[in-house]
Amino acid sequence: MQHKTLKRAILAGFAPLALAAGVAHAAPLDELRAEIAAQKARLERLEGMLQAAADTATAATRKAEEATRAAEVAKAQVAKAEARPARRGLSMPEGLAIYGIADAGVEVGDYGHGTKTRVQSGLGSASRLGFKGAREFGDDLSAYFQLEAGVSIDNGQNTGHSSNVSNPGAGSASSASVNTTGVAIFSRNTFVGLASKTYGDLRFGRDYAPIYSITSASDPFTIGGATAFRLWSSAAASRLDNAVFYSTPTIRGFQGKLAYSAGMENNSRADVGVTGGAGSNSSTGPEGEGKGYSASLTYGDGPLFVGAGYLSYLKMGTVAAPATDNVRRTAWNLAATYDLKFAKLYAQYLHGEDTQDGAATYRSLDRNVWWLGASLPLFDRHTLRAVYGHLDDRLATNRDSDHFGLGYEYALDKQTDVYAYYAQVSNKNGGQNSLCAGGTCQGYDKDSGLPANYTPKSLMLGARYRF
Repeated sequence: MQHKTLKRAILAGFAPLALAAGVAHAAPLDELRAEIAAQKARLERLEGMLQAAADTATAATRKAEEATRAAEVAKAQVAKAEARPARRGLSMPEGLAIYGIADAGVEVGDYGHGTKTRVQSGLGSASRLGFKGAREFGDDLSAYFQLEAGVSIDNGQNTGHSSNVSNPGAGSASSASVNTTGVAIFSRNTFVGLASKTYGDLRFGRDYAPIYSITSASDPFTIGGATAFRLWSSAAASRLDNAVFYSTPTIRGFQGKLAYSAGMENNSRADVGVTGGAGSNSSTGPEGEGKGYSASLTYGDGPLFVGAGYLSYLKMGTVAAPATDNVRRTAWNLAATYDLKFAKLYAQYLHGEDTQDGAATYRSLDRNVWWLGASLPLFDRHTLRAVYGHLDDRLATNRDSDHFGLGYEYALDKQTDVYAYYAQVSNKNGGQNSLCAGGTCQGYDKDSGLPANYTPKSLMLGARYRF
């Protein structure tokens, strides 16, 4: 009994302490819960602020990018406007371009009548003014044209350039009488055509004969300056009039070209030449004059280029008994270049002859012409060029000639240069071959006072601007 009473007394004594402890524990928990809720609220507010800041930054970045793109577009437009030459009137139609070469200088030459100094156009390259245009029709077809005139910078006249037709300036349309006189305005190349990457290129008009295209590529002077081209042209032809031209696509480096010329296209059945004509027909050539064709096959891969060409056409000439046909010129050539990076090598070989069926003298020309050349670029702006050529006359006359040419060019920029060229041709056994004196072959020849067995010499100093 006493033991139970003591136990109750002890419990009664500790009861207030337990109650106080429970109350004490409950108060911190409430405070902790309140603090956690407050921290959670602050975190939510902070997350909201961070999200708002991120949205603002994203918007600012987007605006900055848009501003940068707008600035780049504006800058490009300004640069394009500054690069475009100012002009008035109508703007250039889309697809049309004007191009050319302005070349002139001073020649100091000796052609057998003393040293003469003259101002000349086209000493480095034949001066020209051209117009060309193209229009695309889908991914694999385009139509194009070109009109190119020879220009004489020294006197403003147009320049003539020979072809398979003897007198294109006094020729006639296909079904009309003679309708032009003088040198053709677009005396270089004039044609219209269609081009396809799949089927090749087809054009109509006046253009380089395929045999000439590989010749120009294999000349260190590109038919200008101190070129040996005049020896070559004595046995072939460079252009075809009234012609259709076809070029195949380039397949593994190979390309073929074929051209056919309808010739003079006159309304005559007479086999008489320009010098033998009569009456109103005197300005047309013999029937079929100029009719013929030319072809070439080339291969180019990396530093190597090789090609072979052929030419056959009827030349101007008076047909007199016992001759039964006009004079026919045939020629074939081989050409090659090889780029060694520090220098480029050039080679050309041509065989040409003139024959006339039934004539007392069946073969009136039979010769081989070859040359070897090189170009050497130095220090980006300087270029040295050289060529040695030989004409082997295979007739009994044996009038051989040797050509020697040197050149130096200094590039002011990619389009403009100044140059100095020297060329000479030595003749023997009565030969009267001459040099070109530039891209339009202006050196005096046997028809303009060059003596037999003479060695004409020419020093050419000039400047050239390409546009």
